Amino acid sequence: MVIRMSKAYDAGELILVSKHIRTLDSLLRFHALTVTSGHSTNLFMASKLISLYDSLNNDPSSCSTLFHSLPSKDTFLYNSFLKSLFSRSLFPRVLSLFSHMRASNLSPNHFTLPIVVSAAAHLTLLPHGASLHALASKTGLFHSSASFVSLYSRCGRMELARKVFDEIPKRDVVAWTALIIGHVHNGEPEKGLRCLRHVHGVVEDDEKPNAKTWEGGFLACGNLGAVSEGSCLHGVVVKNGVASFIQSSVLDMYSKCGVPREAYRSFCEVIHKDLLCWTSVIGVYARIGMMGECLRLFREMQENEI
Repeated sequence: MVIRMSKAYDAGELILVSKHIRTLDSLLRFHALTVTSGHSTNLFMASKLISLYDSLNNDPSSCSTLFHSLPSKDTFLYNSFLKSLFSRSLFPRVLSLFSHMRASNLSPNHFTLPIVVSAAAHLTLLPHGASLHALASKTGLFHSSASFVSLYSRCGRMELARKVFDEIPKRDVVAWTALIIGHVHNGEPEKGLRCLRHVHGVVEDDEKPNAKTWEGGFLACGNLGAVSEGSCLHGVVVKNGVASFIQSSVLDMYSKCGVPREAYRSFCEVIHKDLLCWTSVIGVYARIGMMGECLRLFREMQENEI
């Protein structure tokens, strides 16, 4: 779409134009257009601009400059900036911005809390997470509770993660996945697999496993050295058509189980091989003493400039 800088656009027209922004250059021209059209303080438009800058510009300062330039702010604007900071793994800044939002007497909504709770989870800030849990209960936003399952499990408190999970009235795949991965990361892979078997048997679409859920299952099998269960799991994901999305997890499982043939076959199926993939397949041959194969793969990795 051609942006006519000489034309005055109303808010509705600008929203339509924003849907066609694909490059940073067109975004900069669109931003200038919102200013010249008198919409520089329109909070909905500012939220849209922050989302566009987040996706098209590697410099987070653009979002920050725009956010802080606005004389007034609402929850939706804060959500856009919080999401931008979280996507760049700036977790301490997420928590700081949320504190500023609360000090401004703005209430979080069901989009705000999962972002903030996830930031606290990545930083393993259990006391901070507990205060967010209390806030969610007080404000009636506890339906965002899957993020609390992840928070408590990341902080090593699986009993609290399970308690939150059990209190969820309608569990979706996000909650199940958080619980499964939590069990695996806390040294309870058997419990993780039991949860996966349960969720695999449900009929509701919103509870059916997704790629992230299956990854948790492969991690559990790898940690247990359970190649038989892992092979069955591999067959299930192939049948369900999601194997191509989790090739690295399949490779890692076979490598941890010490099955070189299946590990190498899975390695060959990975389209974009990163350093982790190469390390996994080299490691499985190293563990069984096939050093010649290790050296061959290492040279091949160097030839691929990894």
